Amino acid sequence: MSHPRSRKSSTASGRRRPRQAPVQRPQTESQCLTLEIDNLTSEGQGVARRGREVYFVPGALPGETADVVLDGRRKKVWHTRLRSITNPSPDRVEPECPHYAKCGGCDLQHLNYPAQVAAKQARVEREFQRQGIVAANWLPAITAEPWSYRRKARLGVRYSKAEERNYIGFRESASSHISDVDACPVLVKHPVLNWQAWREQIASLRNRDRISQIEVIAADNALALVLRLLKPLQPEDQQSLCQFIEQLVCENDLPVQLWLKSDQGEQCIYPSSEPDTLWHRVSDMRLNMALSDFIQVNSAVNQAMVEQALEWLQPGAEDCIWDLFAGHGNFSMPLAQRSQQVIAVEVQDSMVNSVIAQAENLALPLLGKKADLSQPQSLASLPQPHAVLLDPPRAGAFEVMAELIKRQVERIVYVSCDVATLARDLAQLNEAGYQVIKAGIMDMFPQTHHVETMVLLQRESNKHG
Repeated sequence: MSHPRSRKSSTASGRRRPRQAPVQRPQTESQCLTLEIDNLTSEGQGVARRGREVYFVPGALPGETADVVLDGRRKKVWHTRLRSITNPSPDRVEPECPHYAKCGGCDLQHLNYPAQVAAKQARVEREFQRQGIVAANWLPAITAEPWSYRRKARLGVRYSKAEERNYIGFRESASSHISDVDACPVLVKHPVLNWQAWREQIASLRNRDRISQIEVIAADNALALVLRLLKPLQPEDQQSLCQFIEQLVCENDLPVQLWLKSDQGEQCIYPSSEPDTLWHRVSDMRLNMALSDFIQVNSAVNQAMVEQALEWLQPGAEDCIWDLFAGHGNFSMPLAQRSQQVIAVEVQDSMVNSVIAQAENLALPLLGKKADLSQPQSLASLPQPHAVLLDPPRAGAFEVMAELIKRQVERIVYVSCDVATLARDLAQLNEAGYQVIKAGIMDMFPQTHHVETMVLLQRESNKHG
């Protein structure tokens, strides 16, 4: 609900919290208003207008009348707290998660799923229009099951000495406070992901105040839980945790691995035997993954996304293909099945080494290259590409655009997790004669405002239609 790829899961709730501008408080702290909602923000909040004043209303939908309490003014926008809705939208639904009102992990559970997808599509088109980007062909959105999809998440754990209890959950919206959850309906299903049971178990530990996070990583062959520790646990606490896992796991469930992570490194304490290497399947290949690797959190959408990228890019057997911001090979490996010269570029040593090892293991013609893609000359030494695929983090790939334009690359597939930086980068390519031939969204994060977008660009002289 991650390149120093600081992507969606950079906080416990999966949300990125920018530094807030100074708040102008209302003259009357409890001032109430009735507002007509006419749109949604990029973050899924309702938008209302009165004259020149603009109001953001979390939890409200277009067409609704909302009674709100003013909660301060930042950057010429009034922020509010929703009190009640008098004429609910036909798209409004009852949130499935009992923790939705407080938990900051999701922000669109009150909107039915088809309307969520439509709102994300409209958001992307709106950002394109702002930059003057015209897509010749919009393809249907890639979607999958909107619940129990998330295979990687990080929950916060906080011990309150005053209350003598542990909190386990996600951060509340616009807050550092951890909101308790018992279960999370967007996480993959597994009996070991019972957070009420985890609270009771941690409460029984001698070093109950040393656990700061629980990370969930659901590979295709095992579910790994990583406990991040402020200090190492005593042996008796480790034994107690192993017994706890043993009680929760059933024979037919996905096998479980329990890891401890501290300043001293990583240690698998369950099972007692050597743990299997984690892997997930992409384009009928097993890709190994380390605990720290970035992977797309939605397996079904990722599979469809990779296949669409291959179809759009149409790599030829003799083509030289660049895969920029390659991660651990999500696109590189499938590309290397179709082309004899794929160059996977990534800044992290661990990721580059992973790509090289994966390619050797799968006997694929792939070259791993370390380069800082925020530096303009980082690609200058590479051979001329016939096509480029790039999947940058939220900051986009502004510094890369000049090199692609200079090289006059024939075909570019750009996969983005931030539509604002995508539209900014596309404007550069558009000005240089590239046209968006195809575009489409991919709903990698149902129940949240986040959206992935894919575009195919060609230079004007190479456009097929």
